[in-house]
Amino acid sequence: MKTMLFSLCILVLVGGCGTDGSGLLEPMDLLPSDGEISGWLWDGAPSEAADEASLYELINGGAVEFVERGFVSGALQRYGGDLAGSSTSIELFIADQGAISNAKSIYDKRAEYLLFAEDIAIGDAGDARIDDGSTLESIILDYWQERFYVQVTINNRQAAPDLARQTVVQFGENVSMAIAGR
Repeated sequence: MKTMLFSLCILVLVGGCGTDGSGLLEPMDLLPSDGEISGWLWDGAPSEAADEASLYELINGGAVEFVERGFVSGALQRYGGDLAGSSTSIELFIADQGAISNAKSIYDKRAEYLLFAEDIAIGDAGDARIDDGSTLESIILDYWQERFYVQVTINNRQAAPDLARQTVVQFGENVSMAIAGR
């Protein structure tokens, strides 16, 4: 009995033991696979950051905010697809901030970059917003869920603004379901 209790304590301390298994998830595990979302294929291999230096390389300049708020690891994947006959790209960034409070903190901090954002419901996300008015070319969706911060950016929204918005939301929902273990 003592051995079993000791093993259980080690599992909780090392790997986490949430009912949803989120303690075992890594940002790379949450990326939609190539073609998983109809019409969207990986544009190159995913990039991963496991420390401060690799995060700086990955997101070029915005890393300080994440590091100051408990950054553990991150993944960045670009997808290519088509919106109304126009070649379009999506960039998906997922950061493991180590704790719910850190993920919410980075979400709150990044609000200053999304001046025209409006709240939106995304899966089991704690808070989510979408900004389709800040620039003429991009739509940005971001949210926090559990210990993860997620940002989806689509370029070339002029080709089909409504479809671009739906696509960004679809990517966000897909990642949210992966975090929730569905």
